[in-house]
Amino acid sequence: MKKWLLVSALFLLVALPTKAETIDLQYLIDATPAGGELHLQDGIYKGSFLINKPIKIIGSEHTILQGTTKETLLRIENTNDVKLENLQLKTAETGISVKKVKRLYLSGLKLTSIYSGIQFYYAEGAKVAKTEIQGVEGHYSKKGNGVTIFNSKRLQMNGLKINQVQDGVYIENVSQIELQNNIVSNSRYGIHFMYTEGAKAIENTFNKNVTGIMLMMTKQTDLQRNEINEQNGLNGFGVVLFDAQNIDVKGNIFRNNRTAISAQKLQQSTLKENRFQMNQNAVELIRSNTDNSVIENDFIGNIVNLRSDGSETTVQHNYYDDYDGIDVDGDGIGDRSYVALQSFGQWMVRQPVYQYFIESPSVVLLNEIDKQTNKIETDQLVDKKPRMMSLQSVEQPRKQNIGRIVMGVAIILCGLWLWRREVTI
Repeated sequence: MKKWLLVSALFLLVALPTKAETIDLQYLIDATPAGGELHLQDGIYKGSFLINKPIKIIGSEHTILQGTTKETLLRIENTNDVKLENLQLKTAETGISVKKVKRLYLSGLKLTSIYSGIQFYYAEGAKVAKTEIQGVEGHYSKKGNGVTIFNSKRLQMNGLKINQVQDGVYIENVSQIELQNNIVSNSRYGIHFMYTEGAKAIENTFNKNVTGIMLMMTKQTDLQRNEINEQNGLNGFGVVLFDAQNIDVKGNIFRNNRTAISAQKLQQSTLKENRFQMNQNAVELIRSNTDNSVIENDFIGNIVNLRSDGSETTVQHNYYDDYDGIDVDGDGIGDRSYVALQSFGQWMVRQPVYQYFIESPSVVLLNEIDKQTNKIETDQLVDKKPRMMSLQSVEQPRKQNIGRIVMGVAIILCGLWLWRREVTI
C-alpha cells in the first residue's frame, strides 16, 4: 500500500506544470524595477510579452518563450539599455520586434519555428551575438528574414547562425552596421543591403544560398575576408554589386559559384586580393566604367575568369592559372599581357541560358580561336602585368622563410653561448 502511494505521489509531481509555467512572465517583467535584472528558471513561458524599460533578462539552459503563429512573441519598444541572454523563442509570426530602442544587447538566443526572426525599426547602438535562427520549411516566398533592419544606425551582428530563411540579414536605410563571423545557409540572400552606407561584412560564411551578398544602391561598404561557396543555381551569384559606389571587395574566397561577382553599374570600387576558385564565371562587368579596379586577385580553375559587356575596367597584377606567358627577367610579372576576352563569355552576359553549352566542342573550339585573336587586343579585359605566382604561393614561402630565420638565429645564439662557456672553463 505504501509503495502504491509513493508511486502515485511521484506521478502527480511529474504531471503538475513546472513553476515557470504557472508564473506570468509579463508580471515578472513589470515587477522588475527599471535597470533591474530578472533571472528566469527552466520552463515554458507562454504568451506575448512587452519590454518598455531598461532591464536585463537572463534565462537558464532550457528557458523557452513560446507564442502563437499569429503574433509577435516579444516586443521591445521606446526604451534604452535592454539586455537579453540565453533564451529560446519558439512558434511566432515574429520572434522579436524592436522599435525606437537604443543600446540593445541580445546574446545566446535560439529562434525556431518562427516566420520572421528579429526585426529592428529606428534602433541605435544594437548588438546581436551568438544567436541561432532556424527558418520554417517551404519556398523562400513563404518565409520571413532571419534579421530585418530598417532606418537604424550603429549596429553589430556577430556570431549568428542563420538557416532556411528568405534573407539572412535584410538591411535598408541603415548606416554604420558591422556583420562579422556570421554563417548563412540555404536561404535566398545571405545579406541583402539596400540604401546603406558605411557597412562592413567581415569574415562571414555563405553556403548554398541563391546569392551570398546582394548589395544594391549602397555606398562606402567593405566586404572583406568572407567565404562564399556554392551559390551555383541557375540564378546563383556569390556577390551582386548593383548601382553601388565606393565598394571595397578584398581578401574574400569564392568557390564553386555560378558567378562569383556580378558588378552592374558599379562605380569607384575595387576588387583586390580575392581568390576565385572553381567558379563557372569569376567576375562579370556590366555597365561598370573605368574608375573600377580588379587588381592582385587569384583566378584558379574557373571556366571564365573575366567577362564584360564592353565596360572598361582597370585589370592589373592578377594571377591566372591559364596564363601561358613567361617571365624572362624574373621580376614575377609575365612578359606579355593576359587577355581574358572570350566571345562565349560575352554572350553569356547577355543570355545566361548559354551556360549549358559551356563545355561543348564548338565552345572549346571558339575559345581556342579567341586565344589567337586576343594577341592583338590591347584594351578590353587586358592585364598588361599579370603575376606569375598566386598570392597563396607567395605568402607561404614568406612564412617559411621567417620561421627559418628565427630558427637560424636561435641556433647561432645557442652556439655562441656554448662556445663562450667552453672558453670560460
